[in-house]
Amino acid sequence: MNQQIKHGLQARGSGIRRVIISAAVYAMFASPLAGASDGAAKPIEAAPIKSNRVILIDATKAGKRLVAVGERGVVLYSDDDGAQWIAQRTPVTRTLTTVAFSTDKIGVAVGHGGSILRTEDGGGSWNKVDVAEVGKDSLLGLTHLGGSEFIAYGAFGLFLASKDDGKTWERKSVVNQDFDRHIMAVVASGNFWFLAAESGNIARSKDRGVTWEALKSPYVGSFFGAVVTKDGAILAFGMRGNVWRSTDQGTTWVKIETNTKIGINGGRVLEDGTVVLVGNTGLILTSTDNGGSFKISMAPQGMGYATVVPNGKGELVAAGEAGVSVLAGKLWGK
Repeated sequence: MNQQIKHGLQARGSGIRRVIISAAVYAMFASPLAGASDGAAKPIEAAPIKSNRVILIDATKAGKRLVAVGERGVVLYSDDDGAQWIAQRTPVTRTLTTVAFSTDKIGVAVGHGGSILRTEDGGGSWNKVDVAEVGKDSLLGLTHLGGSEFIAYGAFGLFLASKDDGKTWERKSVVNQDFDRHIMAVVASGNFWFLAAESGNIARSKDRGVTWEALKSPYVGSFFGAVVTKDGAILAFGMRGNVWRSTDQGTTWVKIETNTKIGINGGRVLEDGTVVLVGNTGLILTSTDNGGSFKISMAPQGMGYATVVPNGKGELVAAGEAGVSVLAGKLWGK
């Protein structure tokens, strides 16, 4: 396989459509352990765990707590800024790709096989939410839009909306009824929603997802994610070190030089406006000018990263191929 199918593969010739692996797993996490992420392993009991021995796909904050999700339905949480982690039982054994919280207690996680989970105790326990319209298609991303509103999205144009903190979900159409690209990110910029998908597909909505406008893409390769900078610019990123920047809600784009051909898997905008993007083989890109330029660093361990999240000590905790680890400040400008 090549990196263009990192987040999914459609076997159109045989009529079979299936997601092989998603959300920063493929090129970065191509190992026997990764291959078992959709297996029938038993849910992990709540217990201490070696945080460098599990593949993690996403991490976020729930109040002061750090919460991470990954292979085989695992959820980890840390109450000491990432020094120690506890593995928590969940009702699914499929890979979880994204987690987000609306409060320090209420959160949602989604993943492969149509998996949707909710927590009301900050990630200490999780309940499965069944949504018949999802079937077994994989959910690759999740966005909290404020209040009790979440959207979840993924394989073959799958798009869901919830207005009650993930208790119930409604399936929506995006772009058009025939849109079947894997949706990797949806971010809000001002009054607009911006959608980034595989094969260079991008779109925006001016009415909170009721209608969508397909945009002319500057790039034919797949996007793996997007963030909105502190000044409102949109950064879309993906294969071969590609970062594209728009200051007019996606109408026009400028390619940002990154000096790398390494795939970029995820990113975050910190409170001070610093943009941190991470990728395969320990890639770390840092910008202090709202994504106008980037400084490149490589973690010495050479292990792939899926995302980063700030802890309460002013450090960055990375989640990825080697579980969770605190990034040295010199790697991202601190």
